[in-house]
Amino acid sequence: MELFVLKKVSKIYPPYFKALVNINLTIEENEFLILTGATGAGKTTLLKLLYKDEAPTSGELFFRGVPYSRLNEKNLQQIRRKMGIVFQDHKLFMELTVYENIRLSLILAKKRVKNEKFLIYEFLERFSLAQKAQKCVKELSGGEQQKVGVIRALIRDPEILIADEPTGNLDPKSIREIITLFREFHDKGSTVILATHDPVILKEKLGRVVMLDKGELISHVEVPR
Repeated sequence: MELFVLKKVSKIYPPYFKALVNINLTIEENEFLILTGATGAGKTTLLKLLYKDEAPTSGELFFRGVPYSRLNEKNLQQIRRKMGIVFQDHKLFMELTVYENIRLSLILAKKRVKNEKFLIYEFLERFSLAQKAQKCVKELSGGEQQKVGVIRALIRDPEILIADEPTGNLDPKSIREIITLFREFHDKGSTVILATHDPVILKEKLGRVVMLDKGELISHVEVPR
């Protein structure tokens, strides 16, 4: 079943920078899709269109058959609650603690869990961050902040995971851990859409690889798992 469909989608930023050019792309339910390409290829812009942080200049996006242009703010909020998003620039609340940042994700997703504290610490232990749970995020290294961003997205157990360069500041051990988590998440029946140029991830047999170059979709490669 089709989850996202992009039909002839272009995004142009003033004065005339073509971030995306005439993109036709279908992303299926429970697909593991990897977007790759050099810096500036259009990966982040495409992800922003999916979670409606940006609107296309032309063309149309569909979510489960419904055009984004017909969705009101309430509809969009409902769709976003189905998503866990790992932002390239983290978008953490720097004055809040690690624990508070993660808990806030559960609150915003209106996610009720039986033992919230145990769940949060379970994720923190997995990333070797339990000892820093009560530290302000601004005190963490860039790599540690990246891990908090990943935990924040995954802990809400979303239907759709969208991750923009989630391994950019991480050591090889942490990269392997994130790959394992993303695989587990996908195996449970969720959709993963991952933008990366990390060669470690690209060598893994995770799913379909879509390559962008200067805003254009230039290839699809189906990778059997």
